[in-house]
Parts: sequence; structure tokens; C-alpha cells
Amino acid sequence: MPDADLRIREATAGDIDTIMGLEEGSIEHPWTRAAIEDLINDKNKLCLVIEADGRVISYVGAETVLDECNIGNIVTDKRYRGMGYGNKLMSALMDELSKRNITKVFLEVEFDNSPALALYEKHGFTRYGQRRDYYGPGKDAILMTKEL
Repeated sequence: MPDADLRIREATAGDIDTIMGLEEGSIEHPWTRAAIEDLINDKNKLCLVIEADGRVISYVGAETVLDECNIGNIVTDKRYRGMGYGNKLMSALMDELSKRNITKVFLEVEFDNSPALALYEKHGFTRYGQRRDYYGPGKDAILMTKEL
């Protein structure tokens, strides 16, 4: 899909059902509708989406506290994975966080999620710890951070 057809923007209430669909098709324990509504409506949270041909195909959610940010989820529709959309969304998020004077970003990622680990490392995130069984028994989280 050519980049000319892409639009990265902040999510709106009209995107909630689509974001929930992305979550439910990709994440073992998807966020609730209330959590996604909060992500879109809370001034200390940020939700960006990629829209292609008029439909949302990817989103990222993050929460800010003072000058720090924690990235919650980044999800791309299964049909569009491996095409660079996560990379574009992560770049847009880092740009927006910089504009908001965020200086440090954190995230957790499942230890065996190689595509996500590669994406975060490409964007300068480094590993600083691990949480045992964070995603369930035997599913550890890798803790990562980045200075902006």
C-alpha cells in the first residue's frame, strides 16, 4: 500500500470499535472498552492510529506522567503486519512525545515476541529488566526504556 494512502492521527471515539477489534484479534487479554475509551479521552494518555484507505489498521496507546511515558499496546491488523506500519506508528509516537516534552519512555514486551523486540530496538529502546510470568505462567516480560 503506498504511503500516500496513509494517515497517522490521534484516535477518536469513532475508532473505539475498530481498536477493540484489533485488540481482540491479536492480544490474549485485550483491553476493555472502558480502558480504550479512557485511553482516547484522558489528557494524560495518547492514542495514535494509522488509517489506510479510510480504515484504521494499526494503533498505539501510551500514558504520560510528568516527563515520562509508558507505552501500553501497539497492534497492527494481522493482514498488514511485516509491512512497516508499526515502524511508522512508533516514529510518529516518538515525535509526538518529544513535542510533549517527554524525556523517558518505558514499555514491556513478551520475551518471545521477536518482531516487537526488533521494532523497539530499532527505535533505540534498551532492555533493563525482566518480570517473571507477567503475561502468564512461563511468559516473562522484557522491560525496555528509551531516553528522548
